[in-house]
Amino acid sequence: MSKRYIAVCFGVLLFTVSCAGLFFLLADGELGKAVRTVSVNQNAFIANHPESAASVRNSPDQTQELPALPRDERVADIQIDGAVRVDMNGNLVLDRQLRRFLDFFIGLAPGREYEPAMKIRMRAVMAANGVPGAVQAEVLDILDQYLAYRDASGQMELQAATDSADIFAAFDTVYRMRRTYLGPDVAEGFYGAEERRLRLALDRQSVMSDDSLSEAEKHRALAQIDQNLPEHVRKSKETSKAVVETVQRVQGMRQSGASEAEVRALRLQQYGAEATARLEEVDRERQQWQRRLSDYQRRKQAVMQSEGLAPGDRSDALRTLRESMFKGHELRRVRALDKIAETAG
Repeated sequence: MSKRYIAVCFGVLLFTVSCAGLFFLLADGELGKAVRTVSVNQNAFIANHPESAASVRNSPDQTQELPALPRDERVADIQIDGAVRVDMNGNLVLDRQLRRFLDFFIGLAPGREYEPAMKIRMRAVMAANGVPGAVQAEVLDILDQYLAYRDASGQMELQAATDSADIFAAFDTVYRMRRTYLGPDVAEGFYGAEERRLRLALDRQSVMSDDSLSEAEKHRALAQIDQNLPEHVRKSKETSKAVVETVQRVQGMRQSGASEAEVRALRLQQYGAEATARLEEVDRERQQWQRRLSDYQRRKQAVMQSEGLAPGDRSDALRTLRESMFKGHELRRVRALDKIAETAG
C-alpha cells in the first residue's frame, strides 16, 4: 500500500465527505498553552547570519558558512512555514506547526544527501530565535523519525482498489505506522486532530451507505457518532440543525395560510427579539425584490412582444429597461437571470 494509494483513498474520502455536506469537519483551535514561536524570513535570516560559527556553535555539524539547499530559490523572500514552539515550562510543543516547520526544510532538500546541510540550517534558525539547545536536539531527533516514517510510507506496496473497506484499511495502516515511527506523542501532535476528523467522517459515511439500515436506524447511529465530536463543533451543528428546522416550519406555516403574527411568535420563541427583527427585515427586502422583479418581467414581456422591432433594437430596449430599473449587484443578478431564461428557452 503506497503513499500514492493512501492519498487516493483519502482523496476519495474527502470528496465523499464534501458531497455529504459534513460541514462540521472544522479545524481545531490553537493550543491553550503559553508558547514562544520561531518563525522568520528565510532570506533575511541568511543575510543577517552569513557565518555559522555564532548561530550553530552547539552543532556538531557546524561549518564556516550556512550551506545552500537545492530549492532555496523557491522560497526567496517568504516566511518560513510552521514554527518551533516552547511552552511555559520550556518543553517542546508537539503540534502541526512543528510538522510544517520540518516539512518546509524537507521541501528544500530533495534527497537524503542534503540532510546534513538541512540540519545545519534548521539549527541555525532555531538558535537565532532563542530555542534552547536541548530543544533543538529534540527537534532534530524528531526530524530523523519523521524522515524514516516518510520513507517507509513511500515504500508500501501499491494496491489499486479504492472501495470503502480499503479506505478503512489505509487509515488503520497509516495510523499504526505513524505511531511506530514517531511514537504516540509526536504522532498525536502531528496528526491527531485530522485523524479524528477523518475517522468520524469514515464512520458517518459507513452508516449512510449501509443499505441494511432503516432511516431511523441511520439517524440513531449518526447521532451516536456525533457524540464524539468536539463540543464546539457539536453545538454548532445542533444550532444549524435547529435553524434549518425552524425555517422549514416557517415555510410550512405560510403554505398552510398562517398569519405573519403566528410566524413572528415562532421566531421569537426560537431566536429572540433581535434576530427576529433582522429576519423580518430580510423578509421585507425579499418581498420588495420580488415585486420589482415581477414588474421587470412584465415590462420585458411587453418589449419582447412588440411588433416591428428589429432584433438589435429589441436587445437595446431590454438593456435600457434593465439599467433603468436596477443598479450594481441587482443589475448583474437580473442579467444572469435573463441569460438563464434565454438558455432554457
